[in-house]
Parts: sequence; structure tokens; C-alpha cells
Amino acid sequence: NRMAPKSRRRFLREAATSGLTATLALPASAKLVPHESRSVNTGTHAVPLNGEWVFKLDPQGIGESEGWHRRQTLDEGWTEVLVPHTWQIFPDTAEYHGIAWYRRDFYAGQAWSEQRTRVEFEAVYHSATVWLNGKPIGKHLRKGYTSFTLDLSPALKAGGTNTLVVKVDNSFDENMLPRGRSFDWTSDGGITRPVRLLVTPGTFIDRVDVDAQPDLASALAHLDVRVAVRNTAKETAQLGVTYRIFEEQSEELVLEKKNAVQASLSPESQETISLPGFTMERPHLWHFDHPHLYRLEVEIERDGEPVHSCSTIFGVRKIEVKGSGIYLNGERVWLMGVERMAGSNPHYGMAEPAEWIEHDHRDLSELNCMLTRVHWQQDKRVLDYCDRQGLLIQEEVPTWGPDTFKGMVNE
Repeated sequence: NRMAPKSRRRFLREAATSGLTATLALPASAKLVPHESRSVNTGTHAVPLNGEWVFKLDPQGIGESEGWHRRQTLDEGWTEVLVPHTWQIFPDTAEYHGIAWYRRDFYAGQAWSEQRTRVEFEAVYHSATVWLNGKPIGKHLRKGYTSFTLDLSPALKAGGTNTLVVKVDNSFDENMLPRGRSFDWTSDGGITRPVRLLVTPGTFIDRVDVDAQPDLASALAHLDVRVAVRNTAKETAQLGVTYRIFEEQSEELVLEKKNAVQASLSPESQETISLPGFTMERPHLWHFDHPHLYRLEVEIERDGEPVHSCSTIFGVRKIEVKGSGIYLNGERVWLMGVERMAGSNPHYGMAEPAEWIEHDHRDLSELNCMLTRVHWQQDKRVLDYCDRQGLLIQEEVPTWGPDTFKGMVNE
């Protein structure tokens, strides 16, 4: 039988108090898991916004009408918290489902006036409304486990202090998944994953996606690469796109193509550029016994000068189902593993630090697991660890029965 997230966490909290869960303590040798985006931008000035924020509950839902996002000074009721954060781990607010507010200041350099500044939230459960210096920046609604970025530049004070305010709502909702009060996901409210600022040129690569398909018979891998590029300037951007592939561990250059494609981006536009298909010879295949990875670097240039670049890691592997068997790179495999329910640690909830993510997944590796079953969209740090340590992930989503989407409103 499954234990609901709140009941499980309450049990673990009580057990911790009685000394039954001493094994939850972090080992002194715990290693930080890198929490860069899986697409890592170079030429990007990344400023972490984790750590100290101030926080206030809003059970009556009056904060927006009373202008909490516009106030320059704090009134009573605000407390200091450390982001990533969820209020569900504290006894007094463990059962609270509603609105809460987060706020913090940051300094923007004068040079940022010539660049583009965005804020990236890796997860806010489940709805976020964001203001900068009292001006609305954007919303991310009913998607509590997906990352999002918002452009701060229109409201940014370059060369001065800026105030970022986030209204968070984790109320039960019939117009989202998980739906209403019937689901097997945790409902921990808050800014539950890392936050950072991304300062880039006005024309920049947003992300890179790679699909690497091996041809086992010919010992080749066919790569399909898509590059999402934004041009926030008021003039057209004429760009050349260059790519390079390296072995991740040895740093050996495997393949390079300069000016693989030319692109023209209209002013204030976004476009996904597909690179011409290309082939890798005799690739090292990713396998849970030897999780070989490659790094793809993509660079955009203007008049021969680099503008911005972005990199991502990828593996080359083929997964097939034949009859009742699962095959990895043509080899039948028996996938042994366990489910990891994130958020079960009573001290962290869904606001898990890198050390705890590393701790749990290292345990999986040491148990010789090659598969983990999970719920909801996973933290980037989880995906990065699994790629590098040879773990496959099976994801379950809560679409149970014919009434899952019945009458749901799409906004």
C-alpha cells in the first residue's frame, strides 16, 4: 500500500525525533551534484539567487490587492527563509494549501543595460506570478515541476538594486494535473528548486536539443540537432551556426563543422534552427555499465565574430521492445531497480539540496540499480546524475481513468 506524501513525511519526522532515522544524516563526504542547466550557456553570466529570501503566507489572498508586490519596505509577518524552500516541512504549515509570497533584492551591473537579463526558476509549485520593481513580469500556472524563464529587462534597474517578488499558489485545482485532491504526487508549495539570473547578449541561444540514433549494423550514429535562438534586438540578426562534438570525459574533439548553417532572425523573434543532419562514425554507445557521454557545443556568430554559445551532453543508445524483452543497443537486458519518491525526507520535502539528491542516487548505484521509477518531471540534477552514472528512468504521470481530463478547462 502506498502512503500519501504527507503521511509518509509525518511518519519520518516523528521517527527522526525518536532517533529511528539516523541514516538520513548526510555523509561528510557528500558531493555536490552540478546544477547547471542541461543545456549550459557559455557567454552567459549566471547569477545564483538561491539562499536568503523573505517569505509570508497569504491565507486570505489579499496580498495582490494590497500591493505587496509594490511595497518598498516590509510590513509585519515576513520571515527569512532559504530558497529552495517549501513551507510544507514545518508542522504549523504542513497542511496549508494556498497563497504565499517570496521576495529578495539583487544588484544589477551597469553593463546589464546593454544585455538581456532573465530569471530562471527550475520549479515553483504549482503556480507563480512574478514582479520586478513592482512591474508584472510574467506567470507560470499549474505546472509545478517544469522550469521556466522570464525576461526581466523591461523592468530592470541597471546599476542599482532590484526587488524580485513571487506569488506562489499550491491550492488544489481541478484544471491541472495532478487534479484536485486525488493524486499521487506531493503538493509541496514554494520555490522548490534553484533560481538564477541569466545575463546574455541580446541575441542568444536558449537551448540545444539532440536526438542521437545509432545504426548498430553500420556502427554509425545519426544526429538531429535543433537550436532555439532568440533575437531581442530591434534589427534583423544574420547568423552563422558552428558546432563541435567532444567526448565528455577525455575532452577529445570528435567532430567540428564551422558555419554549418546560415540563419536570419527577424527583430524581436524566436526561431528553432535545425542543423543539417550529420553522422558520427564508430560512436561509443551509452550503457548502464559504461555510461559514455558526448558534449555538443553550438556557437552563433555574426560577421565571423562569436555572439553566444551553448552546450549540452548526450548519449548514443537504442532502446527497443521485442516481444516480452527490452533491448539496449541490441542486447537483451533485465532492468532491476527501485522507485525513488522525492520529497520524502522530512527535513527538505520537495526542496531537496544537491547533497541529498546525490545521496539517494548514489545509494541506487551502490545497490547495482540500473532503473529507477519516478513520478512527475524530474529535477535537472537528477537527470544529470543518471546520465553520468548509468541509470535509466521510468516516469509515471497521473492520467488514471477516463475522467482524468473530463471537463478540464485549457487556459
